[in-house]
Amino acid sequence: MAEIPMERTIKVHFFTGKSKEVSVEEAKKILEEIYNDPLGGLVADGKTNEVIWQIGPDVEEIIVLEMMLGGG
Repeated sequence: MAEIPMERTIKVHFFTGKSKEVSVEEAKKILEEIYNDPLGGLVADGKTNEVIWQIGPDVEEIIVLEMMLGGG
């Protein structure tokens, strides 16, 4: 009986401390949303802590650093 290959997932860590596992397609959408947001933000590879612009085959987790504006 052949094993069914599991879909690759990416662990996403948010600045708020939350994290979740998503599909590669969802991770790509998160990355796209961050870079298209007028307030901006950065996405880093969770292992290397280097800023990334796309989800490569060796990316297993990402850290989402959204820009936050303070006011008062």
